[in-house]
Amino acid sequence: MERAPARLIGAWSAAGLGLVVVVLLASVVIRLAAEDLGGALAAVRGVHRAAASLEVVAALALVWLAWRRAMAVAALTVFLSVLGIAAGREPPPLAALGNLLGGLALAAALAWLLGRAHGRAAQPANRFAHAAAALLVLQCALGAWLSIFARDVVSWALVAHAELGLVLAAGSACLALRLARGAQRYALLGVGLAVPVAGLSVLAGWPLAASLAHAAAVALLVAAAAYAHARLT
Repeated sequence: MERAPARLIGAWSAAGLGLVVVVLLASVVIRLAAEDLGGALAAVRGVHRAAASLEVVAALALVWLAWRRAMAVAALTVFLSVLGIAAGREPPPLAALGNLLGGLALAAALAWLLGRAHGRAAQPANRFAHAAAALLVLQCALGAWLSIFARDVVSWALVAHAELGLVLAAGSACLALRLARGAQRYALLGVGLAVPVAGLSVLAGWPLAASLAHAAAVALLVAAAAYAHARLT
């Protein structure tokens, strides 16, 4: 059903994207505060499991509606499902890294589908959009490595991560100005600025709250950038 209505594809893409963000945030809570949650840990794990299962339903619907464009979504969903089963409740660092990067990649793939469903913008910006996407991939990889493997509070990698975040915030602002719809423009601009602010808050004494805010901002920035990339290329 490759010629399914764009609105239907967009709806399933948006639903899957929202579920992926829930899974990512639940994973952050489980990883950082499992010992402090007590009885609430089972509830958080239940939310994580339910959201991940519903995302599989969204992925299947997208494959049915537009299988050519949804192949990346399907492949990443299968990869994350197999990795989650194999790694168990306490995944080793490499599995945790794969879960984090795979989740962000899945969010990007779903947002890209959503952008394609809304059509291309009147003023494409191929080179700029490709450069911004490459920088964002580098930033996500560096951030994931820091969150899983870093031991020092301040290191060269953290400094590079922070500086690249500021560059991406500026790039997000430039990319946002090329979008025609005001809501999309301000959404991309907002999450682009929120990422470095939330990242700096991690060092200010609010580790769990700041980590949740940072994870949410990163997921939304990845989604917004992928959406803009789909519309501008």
